[in-house]
Amino acid sequence: MVQNLKVFFNRGFSALERYGFSALLCMCLYRLKRTMFESSYNSFALKRDKFALKTTELKYKPLISFVVPVYNVEEYQLRECIQSVLNQTYDNFELILADDASTWKSVPKVLKEYEGKDKIKVIYRSENGNIFLCTNTGIEAAEGEFIALLDCDDILAPNALYEITKLLNENPSLDFIYSDEDKIDNKGKKRSFPNFKPDYSPDTLLSLMYTCHLGVYRRSIIKEIGGLRAGFEGAQDYDLVLRFCEKTDKIGHIQKLLYHWRKRPESTAAKSYSKDYTSSAAFKLKEEALKRRGVKGKLEEVQGTGQYRVVYDVPENALVSIIIPSKDNFDVLKRCILSIIQKTEYKNYDIIVVDNGSSDENKEAISKLCTENNIFYHYEKEDFNFSKMCNKGAELSKGDFLIFLNDDTEIIDGKWLERMTGQAAQPLTGAVGAKLLYPNSTTIQHDGIINLPVGPSHALLQMNDKAILDFGRNRLDFNYIAVTAACLCIDKKKFFEIGGFFEGLKIAYNDVDLCFKLYEKGYYNVVRNDAVLYHYESLSRGNDEKNLKKLKRFEEERELLYSRHPNLRGKDPFHNNNLAKNRLDFDADYNRPLTYSFVSEKNKLLKSSNIKGRLYNVFDGDVLDIRGQAYFEKGFLNGFNKTYLVLISQEDKAYAFETQSYIDPESCLKGEKDRGGFCCYIEKDCLDKGTYNLGSVIKTPILKKQYVIYFGKTITL
Repeated sequence: MVQNLKVFFNRGFSALERYGFSALLCMCLYRLKRTMFESSYNSFALKRDKFALKTTELKYKPLISFVVPVYNVEEYQLRECIQSVLNQTYDNFELILADDASTWKSVPKVLKEYEGKDKIKVIYRSENGNIFLCTNTGIEAAEGEFIALLDCDDILAPNALYEITKLLNENPSLDFIYSDEDKIDNKGKKRSFPNFKPDYSPDTLLSLMYTCHLGVYRRSIIKEIGGLRAGFEGAQDYDLVLRFCEKTDKIGHIQKLLYHWRKRPESTAAKSYSKDYTSSAAFKLKEEALKRRGVKGKLEEVQGTGQYRVVYDVPENALVSIIIPSKDNFDVLKRCILSIIQKTEYKNYDIIVVDNGSSDENKEAISKLCTENNIFYHYEKEDFNFSKMCNKGAELSKGDFLIFLNDDTEIIDGKWLERMTGQAAQPLTGAVGAKLLYPNSTTIQHDGIINLPVGPSHALLQMNDKAILDFGRNRLDFNYIAVTAACLCIDKKKFFEIGGFFEGLKIAYNDVDLCFKLYEKGYYNVVRNDAVLYHYESLSRGNDEKNLKKLKRFEEERELLYSRHPNLRGKDPFHNNNLAKNRLDFDADYNRPLTYSFVSEKNKLLKSSNIKGRLYNVFDGDVLDIRGQAYFEKGFLNGFNKTYLVLISQEDKAYAFETQSYIDPESCLKGEKDRGGFCCYIEKDCLDKGTYNLGSVIKTPILKKQYVIYFGKTITL
């Protein structure tokens, strides 16, 4: 308790010194607000639903068949399910209700009420065939171009089919579309546990059934693969999706909550692993998937998840070259090399040390270390360029696979090399990353990279690896947009196919650039959580965030990164837009403003020479992400003021959106403390097409007046 209080106060004083009183106050208020929102997910869900019914005319309107297997369900739950389909804003659908010989008299009673009604087919099976046969009965009766699967006690959002069809209008070639979802309680009143999913991620899918609900499938492919199969009860949809995705890669994802999964006590929605047979079915379906795909590997249970990971075989006689860039870090390098030699179980590897100018004393010590351990040592004195050092190591390598490894890492798990190499050998795999922990701890330093508006950031940073985090994200294997080159494995042919590391990025973001290039070539980068190392991060170069010159260099290299990959600025297909943009834990953005706070005439907003501000960044991606600051120059309680982002239309209407507190490190290093900052995320669907001037409104709690500052920048939607 005393230790925790000490940590708390140390962090508080550090933040006060770094950011100033007002900014610290903003951060505390944000934390308090977030805690309050987390206790009521319903508030967040209802806020999102306000824009759910907005529709436009669609040219392509395919028939979509809802297939609902029905068995012994509460009367009110069945009615709610059926009504949620009939209430769809999109009207070209059919609803197929297939009763699996229910023994509850209330079930056929409810179904008979819907017999003969428009758009509805009711089928009564003469004997119980379990969910797979019942679902297949519904599929056989379906006439739609697409089939949507719906459980008989779950509920659809009113715009579910419209959103599906809207995406099909944008890309008619899609064969499989899935959406985000949340849970709803047994009474259908309280919503919880949102699942904001990534776009199609094949390695994530082989880790767990993440696509789940709502799933809409092209009927011709469903028929081709034979629908659902026996022997996979509890995981029948998972088996279907794996087989379906072997027939097509035309897969779409809608980042909206279109499906509410009922948490009945006996349901897997209430407890992920409440059915023991679900886990055994998952083992069987993954085992069969490997055989169908001709993949050599084995399955091993991942404790605490109810899932099994795939451990891929390393190709026969595959040589792995471990490339370690280093300079004047003899003791650190020695620890790294000895940990490799002493702990690595896979023995067909060689090590290449690339030194760009160690002192004569260190050069002699490193050379001796390398000679004694049969390591190739390349010495070439030149300015530091991490990318060039890695490329030189790759040119000198003899291996079929390359491992790029920081000299400040330490091997702690003997299976790391074979796990990463086996994954790297898969045809669709790009770069393979490891889980890096801070030394002698269970604190995570790196578990993949997410591409946030502030730039690429380490996922799950400083979280405790003892806990199972976010759907097992620190246990199972997940696809990411990028992984760190502190420990990165790649097929040598793919490395040279994309041109290796870009040497224009000498220090930062070179690994992200490499991974971006792999992604753009159609490969999938992945983190193997069964490859675990210690990383003594920043041991050689220090903490860049505390040095303004280095921070400026980071920003310049980040801008160079995005100039090379403009389509990935503000975009990460493996990180859902509904997740917080200022957090690394995959938590939902409960404070994300989606509705106007107020709308007024432009001339009703007051101006004041005391208000100052500027924009940091405007990211026009899948959503608008705008960051800046607005504050009273003569005032020390800016943290108590309410800041809004305001968009002013050509008709002089002022649309104001709530903002979140945002602390810009560069501003604080420049001495701009006690001024606060804001960030705001706006879905483009909220606004009509047109050009908007950007500004900020400050509302004072005491005077209760609204003051505006204009930033002199416009955006066009």
